Amino acid sequence: MAWDLRTDVLVVGAGPAGGMAALELARRGIGVVLVDRSLFPREKVCGDGLLEESLEILGAAGLAALPQNRAHRIDRVRFSAPDGREFLLEGGFATLRRRELDALIVEEACRSGAQFVDGIRMKEPLFQDDACVGARGVGGSGRSLTVAAKLVLLATGANARVLAAFGVLQEKRPTAYGIRGYFRVPELGDEREMIIMYDRSLLPFYVWFFPMGGGVFNVGRGILPDGRGRVPEDACPGALIRRSPRVARIMAGSSQESPIRAAPIRTGFRGARSCSAGLLVLGEALGLTFPFLGEGISAALLSGRLAARVAGRALAAGDVSVSSLFEYERELRSLLYSRHRGYLAAERWFHSSSVANLLISRAAGSPALGRVMGEILRGRRDAGAVFSLQGMLRVLLRRYGPGGS
Repeated sequence: MAWDLRTDVLVVGAGPAGGMAALELARRGIGVVLVDRSLFPREKVCGDGLLEESLEILGAAGLAALPQNRAHRIDRVRFSAPDGREFLLEGGFATLRRRELDALIVEEACRSGAQFVDGIRMKEPLFQDDACVGARGVGGSGRSLTVAAKLVLLATGANARVLAAFGVLQEKRPTAYGIRGYFRVPELGDEREMIIMYDRSLLPFYVWFFPMGGGVFNVGRGILPDGRGRVPEDACPGALIRRSPRVARIMAGSSQESPIRAAPIRTGFRGARSCSAGLLVLGEALGLTFPFLGEGISAALLSGRLAARVAGRALAAGDVSVSSLFEYERELRSLLYSRHRGYLAAERWFHSSSVANLLISRAAGSPALGRVMGEILRGRRDAGAVFSLQGMLRVLLRRYGPGGS
């Protein structure tokens, strides 16, 4: 069965970036068709953590009430160094499965006027001259969909095949993989506390234990791809436990609640171009997940809001050329690029367990440094404030004193 639609904007991918863009466009009275390859609600590999910045962006978009009844409140994050020393950061965080978060945003977009079509894999872009003017896709039942649009927003995550098909792929290999499963972990009794554990065998990545409520934890880690750019063979939980006695102690007596899943991650503004004529690239597809931290929801939400704003201006002017749409990249870089550079620096430092031990112990012993680390995690300060050479010298020399910054 063939199905043809015509709209102002086609949004491909209904994660936080695509869902937020569809919502903001629909609120502006702009015609939107939002398409996702999966049937909703669907699982998504993620840590499921909502840091304060993500909650603030949702609030600014008028969505603060959406996750409140379903999210699990978190009061603090515990950072554990390779030598076991710890730093506790108080704050207002939350966890909510992406299965629910993404569906909530899509539902709000539909209430605002967007049309949502799930279970369709958009495989072939449509071009008129050099401009993207829609896409063609197919569903599992053989149903085909063609959407003609004045502008296309690509929010398909780290899928290199889709990026290549639309002509924006720059680097096929993902930066890393995220691997996670849901477990009941009796050893972890505090369900108001996220744990980020740095282990010598896993640096610069970490293991996370994020409580979801009801005794269930999202347990996962980041890992580099193998030589072929794929998930390494030792990515299973058993291999992790064998490599880390500390993780083994925590996971003793745990029971697995779901299959282990893995997904590619793109970070550091790497992997794709942000725009071409008639096309914008959003969120994970553009490599907006923060290096080192591995958090991508806040940047995805932000890129969705910004893409909607730029798209609205371009449509109003009747100009979807690269020169018109490049405003999107300029604004994104002004908001996020220095933070990505700071986290890349942090990732380089954290290849050393000695640095990880030093920084976490210093943060635990210095309220001033602890405040700076909190501001970094909340998105109010670049990681370069600590992870530049000057910043690390201040850490080493204990120059973060009372009232210092």
